[in-house]
Amino acid sequence: MDQAGILRKFIQGVKAMSEGDEERGEDNFGNDFMRLRRLSTKYRTEKIYPTNVGEREENVKKNRYKDILPFDHSRVKLTLKTTNQDTDYINANFIKGMDGPEAYIATQGPLPNTVIDFWRMNWEYNIVIVMACREFEMGRKKCERYFPQEGGEPMNFGPFRISWESEQARTDYCIRTLMVEYENETRRITQFHYTNWPDHDVPSSFDSILDMIGLMREYQENDDVPICVHCSAGCGRTGAICAIDYTWNLLKAGKIPEDFNVFRLIQEMRTQRHSAVQTKEQYELVHRAIIVHTAEGDVKEEILQPPEPHPVPPILTPSPPSAFPTVTNVRQDNDRYHPKPLIHVLATTQHNVTQVR
Repeated sequence: MDQAGILRKFIQGVKAMSEGDEERGEDNFGNDFMRLRRLSTKYRTEKIYPTNVGEREENVKKNRYKDILPFDHSRVKLTLKTTNQDTDYINANFIKGMDGPEAYIATQGPLPNTVIDFWRMNWEYNIVIVMACREFEMGRKKCERYFPQEGGEPMNFGPFRISWESEQARTDYCIRTLMVEYENETRRITQFHYTNWPDHDVPSSFDSILDMIGLMREYQENDDVPICVHCSAGCGRTGAICAIDYTWNLLKAGKIPEDFNVFRLIQEMRTQRHSAVQTKEQYELVHRAIIVHTAEGDVKEEILQPPEPHPVPPILTPSPPSAFPTVTNVRQDNDRYHPKPLIHVLATTQHNVTQVR
């Protein structure tokens, strides 16, 4: 079957899934996604994809969420050492793309004690960064700030000095240019920051997230270099971005396989990064994004209805750093966060970081 025929078949399938069985109240996307969750539960309970390195005592404190650990077989191993205490561990996995098994790095939002590791990874791979969360969401810390704000003073993380150079404001996201200095060498790194994507949900503006995904490849000079994508846990929003970009690249190259199926795509991604594409809504978003590049006219309009608007919570100003422990709800079970507090001590200074508030 030629590419046009494959795409027509895919569009018809998505349309059928979207319609569902209204009489019986069936939700085809929901049924598909439940199958994915059951498979992920099987991976976890039977330890089909071990996470032994992330479970080591010395690495536990480097994981933002206790249930989102990198699979051993696909984890990113850091080779750049800045001190004798540096190890090769970071909570990050490679995800396959059109150009090979290391097209993306899916990682968690850095913690105060992993920001240096995050910049070690970025320096080693010299990559474009895509940030799909905000520093604070719903009053909770989702990601440690690892870059200066617009016009702010440079930030120092160990041997890395990060300076703000420029920023392009777009609808729901911005494109930052950061200057990174390490051992008398300076590099320019691009960061895409999407600020209007609620956790466990879909973007309030469908066009904006697709616009950002379409642009991010243009800033990556070499297709052999992975793109670093992170949200808070590095699986839900991160997985959706990787899945959309991967399929768009297949479409542009005319390499959509005859048996192409989003379910199998996400299933394979979940063997590389735990819980990639974390909710039914995100799973549905991937389908709609593919249609953008395939369907025309009335068919596209019928399938691509804008998502229900979800108000994005306001950015809450955090209290000043304290030496007293703060409690963060961080447990994740069955692809959803549930309260089970872990204690994090917030110090006013750590790793020679110059705080910018």
